[in-house]
Amino acid sequence: MPAETEHSLERPQRWDTPFDTKISSHTVARILAGTTVGEEEEIFSRIRNVLARIRTAPVFSGVDPERFPRHLPLDGILLNDCRLLLKEQDEIIVREGDYGNSAFVVLRGSVRLIVDNLPSKLLGRNQTEKKGPLAMLRKALTRSKIPEKRVHHSRRFEENARREAAPGIFLQDAPRVLEGRNTIDIQAGEMFGEIAALGRSPRTATVIAAEKGTEILEIRWQGLRDLMNFAPAFKEHVEERFRRFGLSSLLKNLDFIKRLNPADVAELVAGTRFERHGRFDWYGSYQKILSATSASDRLRNEPLIIRESEYIDGMVIVRGGFVRVSRRHHKGETTVSYLGKGQIYGLGELYHNHLEPADILPAQHTLRAIGYVDLLVIPTQLVEKLIIPHLTPEETALLAPPAENKTTEKISTNFLAEKASDRLGPDIMEFLMDKRTINGSAAMLIDLDRCTRCDDCVRACASTHDGNPRFIRYGDRENSIQVTQACLHCHDPICMIPCPTGAIHREASGEVVINDNTCIGCSACADNCPYDNIQMVDIRDDEGMPQFPVSTEAGGKRVNLTAAGVIKRATKCDLCHDQLAGPACVRACPHDALQRFDMQNINSLAKWLSR
Repeated sequence: MPAETEHSLERPQRWDTPFDTKISSHTVARILAGTTVGEEEEIFSRIRNVLARIRTAPVFSGVDPERFPRHLPLDGILLNDCRLLLKEQDEIIVREGDYGNSAFVVLRGSVRLIVDNLPSKLLGRNQTEKKGPLAMLRKALTRSKIPEKRVHHSRRFEENARREAAPGIFLQDAPRVLEGRNTIDIQAGEMFGEIAALGRSPRTATVIAAEKGTEILEIRWQGLRDLMNFAPAFKEHVEERFRRFGLSSLLKNLDFIKRLNPADVAELVAGTRFERHGRFDWYGSYQKILSATSASDRLRNEPLIIRESEYIDGMVIVRGGFVRVSRRHHKGETTVSYLGKGQIYGLGELYHNHLEPADILPAQHTLRAIGYVDLLVIPTQLVEKLIIPHLTPEETALLAPPAENKTTEKISTNFLAEKASDRLGPDIMEFLMDKRTINGSAAMLIDLDRCTRCDDCVRACASTHDGNPRFIRYGDRENSIQVTQACLHCHDPICMIPCPTGAIHREASGEVVINDNTCIGCSACADNCPYDNIQMVDIRDDEGMPQFPVSTEAGGKRVNLTAAGVIKRATKCDLCHDQLAGPACVRACPHDALQRFDMQNINSLAKWLSR
């Protein structure tokens, strides 16, 4: 093995770039090692003091550092996965509708959570500028002939991973705007934003600083996940906060709970329990499932939630993720439907058992976690006491079929996303489940019976992205339907999990995009995409020559590190989020063979399949 050269590059690691750009990874290492040198002593002392204040915050009071493994020490998480924010009064911290990747702890001062909606113009939302016809024509005429050309600034390549500090956005004329609106004050020591961070979901409220000089600790979700894994007290704190502030609004999204009085809702909130199944970063288990040789082996690798014919002890509500719903069929199982966020299971069985206690009906289906699933379970006694008495005749008709049909099926499955297998067909249903295509909010499907392989879709994509197509026109297929190898813009985008800099993220409008300036080319997102829909590409200069990382020697001399390999960037479909007319691939198809689908909209998909 050749000797390591002075300028060799190691593969980027998660903690190569601390979340706080004012702290270097070298400084973090020295703090953790307890070593200081001369002029660094003042910096180290200041950081240690901040660290001590963080550790004494109520949310961390029950956290035992000894429970953390050596490679993930508590102080390492606080230094690498956290950063301090200093906010002025009325400065916006998070905005309703934005996708969240971090949680926040108030260390000093207080913040105000605005429950009621605010107009977008008040929130300073930076909308992606949509290109009109003239701008698109100008871009086509000036398109570079060099693939994946980038213009680099004078800063070192390694510094591209640093986050740029965004200018503060303030809620103008806050007293007048907030007058009469529903708000909640969050004091020092309390946490907010953790639900959106863990679920990679949109923020449900806008939060502003309520005092001048409010100090906030921001925790990126990787650190939040590790704190929950190794600190039971911290996990209990997070769950209790959700029970107090988030559970009521989630439950009220269900029609049969929305009509209950506040006291009944409060009793439901107090009695609901939380369950989690599967791994948060489920890519590894999914690869194991793909390598299984039979359908039964694949099912065995999906975490079991409820087994058919077993007793049901409560109504299940999907808080996040996807659940496979299947029934026995001959010697195996067939998938009936799948459940996503906000959908329920078990009310039909509980309704039957409430009416006919002498004839207890067990679970009519088997439920398994697809990836990572977050569940809420309302115990049977609360369902019978608070929910069943308030069901409407229309709802009970869905739960119990006419008496003449009870010999064949004791409860209706119409409550299960309209029994998706009947709408889509059993083959398509199993295919979408096994390939996890159900995760897509914008999956690209091609009807191969209509597709002439003209590649107009590929050329349209290339012309929209400076000559570089962002998808590959092939992929997994079932009968005449092909799921093309293009980003699905997943409801649960696990490609975001290992990204050390947050370069791959959600736009406020929901598209999963890559910030080219902060991508360090580590390929973590590409390696973690279950669908192989992210490519790593070589970056080139104005002459079309590949770009290499550089190092600065003593004296300021810059040296190309050619031995380390060409600089790469991650690239993928961005759903043409800057185009007025939407995805160019869809618009370019002359035969209406290509369409983008939110896979939770079964009606739309079924209608397209049955054209």
